[in-house]
Amino acid sequence: MAGKFCVSLTCAKDNTDKATVAFVVANAAVASDKETMVFLSTEGVRLSQRGYSDDIHEEG
Repeated sequence: MAGKFCVSLTCAKDNTDKATVAFVVANAAVASDKETMVFLSTEGVRLSQRGYSDDIHEEG
């Protein structure tokens, strides 16, 4: 279990900061050689739709 990592994402355009941070954390886990899963639920499921996230941008 130590080599596995799960990020639960429940936000999309309703909270772009949280949505962005979830993917930053998931990318860091992948970079650390962790088997990584992003679990999408509630509003986060919309991120699986082609093109939905194209206009989501966070400053920073």
